[in-house]
Amino acid sequence: MGWLIPITAALAGQKGKDYDYTGFDSNQTRRTEAVVEMFRFAWSGYYTYAFPNDDLQPVNNSFANTRNGWGATAIDALSTAVIMQQTDIVNQILDFVPTIDFTKTGEGTRPGALADVSLFETTIRYIGGLLSGYDLLKGPFEHLDVDEDKVEALLKQCIVLADALKFAFNTTTGIPINNIFIHNQTFAQRYRIPDGTWSAGLAELGTLVLEWQHLSDLSGNAEYGELAQKAMNYFLKPSEEVWPGLTGGNFSVETGKILDAYGGWTSGNDSAYEYLIKMYAYDPEKYGLYKDRFTAAADSTIAHLLSSPSSRPDLTVASSFAGQAPQNYSEQLACFIGGSFILGSTVLSKPDYLTAGLDFAEFCANGYRYAPSGIGPVIYSWNTTELAWPQFANQSSFYENSGWFIDDNGAFGGGLTPEAVESWYYAYQVTGNQYWRDVAWALTLAQNRTERVGSGFSSIRNVLSEDGGGWTNRMQSFFLAEVLKYQYLIQAPEELKGEWDVEYAPDGVGQGGNVNPWIYNTEAHPFKVRAKTPV
Repeated sequence: MGWLIPITAALAGQKGKDYDYTGFDSNQTRRTEAVVEMFRFAWSGYYTYAFPNDDLQPVNNSFANTRNGWGATAIDALSTAVIMQQTDIVNQILDFVPTIDFTKTGEGTRPGALADVSLFETTIRYIGGLLSGYDLLKGPFEHLDVDEDKVEALLKQCIVLADALKFAFNTTTGIPINNIFIHNQTFAQRYRIPDGTWSAGLAELGTLVLEWQHLSDLSGNAEYGELAQKAMNYFLKPSEEVWPGLTGGNFSVETGKILDAYGGWTSGNDSAYEYLIKMYAYDPEKYGLYKDRFTAAADSTIAHLLSSPSSRPDLTVASSFAGQAPQNYSEQLACFIGGSFILGSTVLSKPDYLTAGLDFAEFCANGYRYAPSGIGPVIYSWNTTELAWPQFANQSSFYENSGWFIDDNGAFGGGLTPEAVESWYYAYQVTGNQYWRDVAWALTLAQNRTERVGSGFSSIRNVLSEDGGGWTNRMQSFFLAEVLKYQYLIQAPEELKGEWDVEYAPDGVGQGGNVNPWIYNTEAHPFKVRAKTPV
């Protein structure tokens, strides 16, 4: 257990790449084994105390059902277990999948009421997890000792689930209602906007097409992809734009028109932009418009939204926007932007996207580096007007060193969120720079020091407290699906990786030889691309 070296307080207060990581264990095999151990520990806690429910509550060895009661952690963990070749866990999940009844849900948060289903969350976790497991076990991991009939059940069950969900698209425009009751095929009324009409968030309508199209391609039923594509067209050909490629974040389900001018690469919008470049990589002959829209969004971001904190001009980040007024604000959820720009740089041969992507990845690395817990904040603000307000005065000196502060006194917690490590994964893949491995390893150490509790891992309550300030008592499924998968792929020696490793360079060189025969959905589930020649 020597890899569980406490991350030192000296990690905070170091600027950018000047930090010396040589005191960390630099043995990549040991690092990889450490990540696998974390995965097995998290799975064991879930399987012992929570399975077949959705989430482990590790502090008191209990469980919660937040994702329909279908075993979200099990389905989300499958592709990671396959890639790590943890065959015993793979078989536990494969045994479970055929037993799920995707036409029924458990109780919701209101007593006596059935849970409403999020189309977005169910798509990225369940449909994504089932399809990815199928692709991997029918492809590069077909050598694993598993029951072939249960591999086939992954696709069969995915079709059952999609058929239970597809009524969500039965609207005047084809833009789906996100929150639905599948037992009686109705919409969750409490999500209507005040005037009685329906709206859909950009991420909700824009983060379906990769999964639903891939289901069409595997099943031979074109309907699934067509439903998602019809909805996506309202983003691809928007009623109005703030700048080319960048739109407001809420769409009218009745008309398809955009209802506001607020947005950015932040929550509620984020993964719709992510899927533009990923759909092009998935099939460049079919999705050329997606490339054009990504290019427009990326170019507008570079032209209008790049920002540097006043105290740290060495850092660069993309701000959010309200109309054409950039806001000195971003989020941990937006930390994926580095990876999207880096992927775009290789797919489209755009060096300026690589520069921006690495800058964005470094901004979030800086966030984790300066937080005393080693866990990045939910909110990044560099709005000095707000910083002058009395309630934030105690963060002034911190801002001078870090370049960010938290502008919400109720938002000091830190999640098991994957977006930053996702960008570090792309940064390492493209550059081959050990620095990004070391940044990711620092997070691994911090997670074991502050988030490892009881039978698993939990979000912490205060990122500005060195010990994390306690736990929220929930291990979200994306910790196994995303965080630990990306950590594994960053640290693993090349002999443990293969074609599923996005931007895999056969010659071992970062830039120049990269192709993408697989693409990862927003929940880090890899799909085999349809491109005749991967880009």
